[in-house]
Amino acid sequence: MINKAKGTLRRTASGLRVRLIQLLPRRIPIAFKLALVMTLLLVLGMTSLGLFISDNQNRLIRTQLHEFGNTMALQLAKLAGEPILSENSLNLRMLTTNLGQDEKILGAGIYSRDGELLSATGIQPDLTGSPFQTGGVISRPWFRNAADGSQERLLSFIAPATYLDVQVGSVIVTLSASQMDQAATSARDAIIYATLAMTVLASLLAYWLSRRLSLPIHHLMKATQAIDRGDLATRIDQQRNDEIGYLFEGFNNMAAGLLRKSQVEQVFSRYVSKNVADKVLANLDEVRLVDRPIEATVLFADITGFTAMSEKLQPSQVSELLNEYFSYISQACSMYGGVVDKFIGDCAMLAFGVLEDDTDHAFHAVSCAVLIQQLAARLNEQRRANGRPEVHFRIGINCGAMLAGNLGSDERMEYTVVGDAVNLASRLCSEAQSNQIIIQKKMFTMLEPRIIARSERTLAVRGKSAPVGIYSVQDIHRNDQAQLRANLQKVLNSRPHQQRRQAVAHV
Repeated sequence: MINKAKGTLRRTASGLRVRLIQLLPRRIPIAFKLALVMTLLLVLGMTSLGLFISDNQNRLIRTQLHEFGNTMALQLAKLAGEPILSENSLNLRMLTTNLGQDEKILGAGIYSRDGELLSATGIQPDLTGSPFQTGGVISRPWFRNAADGSQERLLSFIAPATYLDVQVGSVIVTLSASQMDQAATSARDAIIYATLAMTVLASLLAYWLSRRLSLPIHHLMKATQAIDRGDLATRIDQQRNDEIGYLFEGFNNMAAGLLRKSQVEQVFSRYVSKNVADKVLANLDEVRLVDRPIEATVLFADITGFTAMSEKLQPSQVSELLNEYFSYISQACSMYGGVVDKFIGDCAMLAFGVLEDDTDHAFHAVSCAVLIQQLAARLNEQRRANGRPEVHFRIGINCGAMLAGNLGSDERMEYTVVGDAVNLASRLCSEAQSNQIIIQKKMFTMLEPRIIARSERTLAVRGKSAPVGIYSVQDIHRNDQAQLRANLQKVLNSRPHQQRRQAVAHV
């Protein structure tokens, strides 16, 4: 039972702790922190100063009270010595009466040597025990009940009365220590109120000052958030000649550097595949990508009759035509997970299953080729309607083992694939007719359930002992036609980006 109660208490405490943490703000503004620190320092300073002043004030009041009591007691003892010895009661009464007229003195008494009260005025202390003082003045605190029922603290000063250096009696002067306490309390209260008022004013001043000091940091935070949102053109237009000014200058330089870097990345990704660009930019310390053997598929798409077509067009029109079709080919390639290896004149080289694992790279390459041919057919309808020459592609595809890596020198290199399978794909492209997609028999056997193709002929390839059987791809199976039509419509609905119209084809 006890263990169960302890477990319940622990869970309750844990729940309260979690709720308390949730109530706390995630971020505390630096202006609040500065204001809090400055206020604490000011409060600590004002409190220390107030305590110091209050202690000095109390000490001064006590010193003044003791000095006054000692002076009055010594003066009364000096005047009472002879009347005590001569037993002149009239003079003794005059002494106590005159002293009692002072508002600060609550009582005065003159005693004989044997402790008999000779004359008194006001209140007297209880002199149980020996009241006589043979040396200097002594002070004796005591209390009495006031009219309002409270305890009033009194202070009696006892001094010996002498005549010709012989002690003949004693005198007592009683003062109110409560008045001293009230004065000390009043002084303390005044100091407390003044300290509180100064603390409030100091807190407001500290908050205002901290806001002023943290305002540049707030500007820097806003600018940093804008950079995080992608607004790399953000700048802090403030001139300062202090450390924050250097910080602003450094931020502006950093933002300018990020903008330049972003522009370089955008331009770089236009000249190489985005996947290649991402891998290179992710590891700038080691630019060279690792060469590795892979199983992949390569597609070559070449414009038939391009030489004759280019002779009838202006150079700017040739460039515009290539950029337009290469842009469409790039979109079609990315839809099936491929990458643009390079553009060679009017020929595009695409690779599938190179940078990312793709077990279905061969089928994706054939689907991309069918998409390119259907896209060209749809675009030719528009070109015929506009009286422009038609563009036809011949495509060769092959899959197999190849080496993916960098070729070139330290000054210039490119990421590509090389090998016998790549060379065969290029040869198949050159053997294809207009609007034809050519693959070898091995690839057809692998994709036969998913593609529609017919046998063409055998092709003697230099370096190979046996001729290669080639097939012409007509279409893909109807199970994948829906995705093909959707991709075709997506490409047709898009338009080449204006920046791509300025891209330079690799020759």
